[in-house]
Amino acid sequence: MRKETADKVLKTHHSSHLSLYFYGAVVGVMTGVVIVGYRVSLSLAQKYREMFYEYVRHTLFDAQTIFILAVLILITSVFLGYVVAKYPMIKGSGIPQVKGVLIRQMDFSWARELAAKFVGGVVAVGSGMSLGREGPSVQLGAEVGTGVFKIFKRNEYDKKYLISCGASAGLGAAFGAPLAGVVFAIEELHKFMSPLLVTCVLISSVCAEFVSKYFFGFSPSLNIHVDTTYQLKYYFLIIIFALVMTIIAKLFEGALLKGQKIYGKIKINPIFKPVVIITITVFMGIFFGEVTGGEHTLAEKVMHGSYTYKTLIILFVLKFLFTAACFSSGIPGGLFLPMIVLGALAGKIYGMFVINLIPEVTPGYEVYFIVLGMAALLTAVMKAPITSTILMLEVTGSFSHFFPLVTVCMITFLMTEVIKMRSINDILLENMLPKGLDENGDEEKKITIKIPVGLDSLLDGKKVKEIVWPEKCLIVGIDRGDREIIPHGETKMLAGDLLVFLMDERTASLVKPLLIEMGEA
Repeated sequence: MRKETADKVLKTHHSSHLSLYFYGAVVGVMTGVVIVGYRVSLSLAQKYREMFYEYVRHTLFDAQTIFILAVLILITSVFLGYVVAKYPMIKGSGIPQVKGVLIRQMDFSWARELAAKFVGGVVAVGSGMSLGREGPSVQLGAEVGTGVFKIFKRNEYDKKYLISCGASAGLGAAFGAPLAGVVFAIEELHKFMSPLLVTCVLISSVCAEFVSKYFFGFSPSLNIHVDTTYQLKYYFLIIIFALVMTIIAKLFEGALLKGQKIYGKIKINPIFKPVVIITITVFMGIFFGEVTGGEHTLAEKVMHGSYTYKTLIILFVLKFLFTAACFSSGIPGGLFLPMIVLGALAGKIYGMFVINLIPEVTPGYEVYFIVLGMAALLTAVMKAPITSTILMLEVTGSFSHFFPLVTVCMITFLMTEVIKMRSINDILLENMLPKGLDENGDEEKKITIKIPVGLDSLLDGKKVKEIVWPEKCLIVGIDRGDREIIPHGETKMLAGDLLVFLMDERTASLVKPLLIEMGEA
């Protein structure tokens, strides 16, 4: 009888996992379709933007052109101001919001926000703002995951997995980098790994990539050819470069946060507030078109073209300041692609300097430093070295720069640890949340949440009875590898465990951030 009961439980558990895999695949396919539509829309917007600005440059002082510009600036500003004011969850990249939903401090109104994020992102990037498609793609995927969760009335336990599936699929489809999407979900969104999470996001990301590849083909996002091997005797140059990129990242982070404060102090009706940044965008589009938009076109030009120091420095400073200004406005758009361009510019400048300084270093090393610059800046700002490494390998379609890439990401990450930099997404999420924890949810509805135990954390090596747990918070299980342990007071918690808690929905919204901190601190 006991064996029959155990078999029944195991079968139910196995069936629920298979069901979650199936819905993860559904999320992946649907996210792939949404992101394909998003990328196509952005490409068309870029095409017409370039045509329009070319027309404006030739007729700049015509009264008709000035009138058209004024009307377009006003319409674009009012539209973006309206959608951001009506749907505040679509602000910025969307990655902090996804993390907020996963820790139960926020929630999505998926259908309306998906449409608003999609259209708002196309209008923003289409106007020429220096914002990328990847952050919005992450949120669009997460919104799709939320939609699947609600439409198919899945249990609460599945929600975080389906949202993670959508976020992973969104990033993977945006870059054509499915493995980077998987690692992103583990390293940036959850900061822990479980077999179930890995399997779900991998299925979803691969399904989304099938859809993406069907429309865009198999060519890598960046066309890079490295015809030299990076010699070990020049690895000291990578250490110096990592230091340079860490300093740039710190300045970039400061510019973003300072820009948000300045923008927040502008006393204009929120609906008309974007007129400031849209006016700047139009000016940049007319006179400095290369630094506008959220594409990697400039990175490819820098990679294969010949530029002077003066030109590169001007492009870098303009892109740096313009990106900070655009992102600070809260208009829908991401940071990945603008940071890739900034990293490429910084790498090009550093590579040219090194080649001129050390005659033995051949011109082929320029390409190395361009790729390393992209990865290093992403690592420093996002605090995600593994995601940055995998992403650059996938978007370039080459493993010839694998070891120097791993090295620069590792050293850059260590340097950010020394100066105590945090992930920009964590900082932005913290700024979005109310200062006091808000009580959301139903006290009658019981749910389970899982909290990872980190190495040398407050919980690592402690017995359950030795920890003062938050009220209304009951630990009912411990997942240790393939084992499921029913804990008691004498049970010792170990690094790598997943603690399963039972509580009501309102308590979960209050204590989950505290439990996560206990598992990490």
